[in-house]
Amino acid sequence: MKPYTWTLLRIFAAASYVLNCHVAATKHTFKTTEDTRHLIGPIGAPFGFLTGGVYNLTIFDFELTVGKASKKKNRTIDGKEALKYVEAGFYLKRFDSESDFSKFYETVMEKPSFCAFEPHRDKNYVHPSHAHTEDDDVLLEDDQFQVVFDENEEDNLQSEDIGNNGIYISMNNPEKTWKPNTPTITHSFTTPTDEGLYFLLFQLCPRGNDGNVIELKIRSSFELDLHFKNYDLYGNPSYLTAGEMKLPIMYTYFSISYALCFILWALNIRNIRLGREPIWSQRDGGHTSSKPSVHAIHHLMTVLLGLKALTVFFEAARYYYIKTNGHAEFLSAVYFTMSFIKGTFMFTVILLIGSGWSLVKPFLNAKEKRIIWAVLVLQIIDNIAVVVLSQETEGERLYEDWSALLHFVDILCCCAVLIPIVWQINSFETTIEAETERTEQSNQQSISNAISDVESEAPATAQAAQTLQKLKQFRSFYLLVLVYIYFTRIAVYLFATCLGYRQTWLRYFVTELGTLVFYAVVGFLFRPVSDNPYLKVGRDAGADVEIEFA
Repeated sequence: MKPYTWTLLRIFAAASYVLNCHVAATKHTFKTTEDTRHLIGPIGAPFGFLTGGVYNLTIFDFELTVGKASKKKNRTIDGKEALKYVEAGFYLKRFDSESDFSKFYETVMEKPSFCAFEPHRDKNYVHPSHAHTEDDDVLLEDDQFQVVFDENEEDNLQSEDIGNNGIYISMNNPEKTWKPNTPTITHSFTTPTDEGLYFLLFQLCPRGNDGNVIELKIRSSFELDLHFKNYDLYGNPSYLTAGEMKLPIMYTYFSISYALCFILWALNIRNIRLGREPIWSQRDGGHTSSKPSVHAIHHLMTVLLGLKALTVFFEAARYYYIKTNGHAEFLSAVYFTMSFIKGTFMFTVILLIGSGWSLVKPFLNAKEKRIIWAVLVLQIIDNIAVVVLSQETEGERLYEDWSALLHFVDILCCCAVLIPIVWQINSFETTIEAETERTEQSNQQSISNAISDVESEAPATAQAAQTLQKLKQFRSFYLLVLVYIYFTRIAVYLFATCLGYRQTWLRYFVTELGTLVFYAVVGFLFRPVSDNPYLKVGRDAGADVEIEFA
């Protein structure tokens, strides 16, 4: 085995170890240390609460530290002094959709003076010039945040009323809310008007406009323990957000659909190899044509369908256990492992189909092989990023860094799979142009050589027609892959930002439906057909580009 193959296998084994040893279920903790952001959020994934839902938040080791900006060296000030310049608080705020939250977030980032919990700030510290600002108009008229400190229970924060849009938790009492205290708030959503999509955020709001905040470096440190729970129609507890409670049954249906596709595809290939009538027969003029040809790529497509069916099945099982137990460590490990293998295999199959391997030529050239190895490595990095993200909570800095890496690598993979298809299309176009020129030259020969010309042109004409057919096929495949990438990477994301808290499952439904259609169309486009011999691929005399694919 070649050295680079051993290297790839070692990387694959290391990635599998990471997947099996470090994958857990949805994380319900959040931790940050010396964080300089004045707005942190969303903390954890947004959660859609239904009537009867319960929200619990416990805060550990909260403190603020202040460093005075200095050219020589930062001078540390007592963290409690920060309350002279800022007010700190957590708030669980309701939004209609993710796009509404994005607009809110951009507003706060552009205007740090804007404070979302302005109606409930400590009025004793508010600077007269900051008693009311134009930023208050960003708050909805019915925004209400109510929370009281229960003197009878140590360190417990009890909310009386959620109001219309959120719960505010003040951290401006160091004696009761800062470490070593562990304040806790528990709230039940008792009425239908409380239902909605909620985002948890932490904000430092400046006191006044005297410029002191600019000179200070206020850092936040805390750890959160988050517990969210809903109840389904049958009164059973569900740890999934309102919009994801349908995912277990949805993924079950899709796993059955992929399993049926796998069975039909495998039976069709088996019938062809045994000389029986194929499930999809190719007919010419009402008569069944000769026996279809099964190539190596068709067997790889069979394996891919099986992997996809298993992956979706384990995803359904994973969501079911998270729904009932709040966690699914083992099933999460199995799912991420299967997803890793399936994702790598899918990009490999697309690359092989796009390069024409086994359908058009029995070999890969050097450039195509390098792209395949590069995509395999990128897929390993991509799936490791997925695992790391599963270990982090949304809002943590590490989560943001790995999320950016994940999107970047995914875009690189999507662009890379298009390159061999473009090369193959260009190859077909070049072949057709050469055949056209040769035909025009042969037509200029003398009539005395007409019989010999017809005999010599017959195979060339047939090959030209076959090349034209393949050109149309690969052009369709290129457009199909392009549409699939745009649909699953861009269109679905834009669609998801507009969904309400009960419809977030539609994001996953549309993605899986688009993937199922993509698999079905590719399978139909490259199904085993008759009269499909290898096209002769010209070899450049000056380049050793023919490499057997092993």
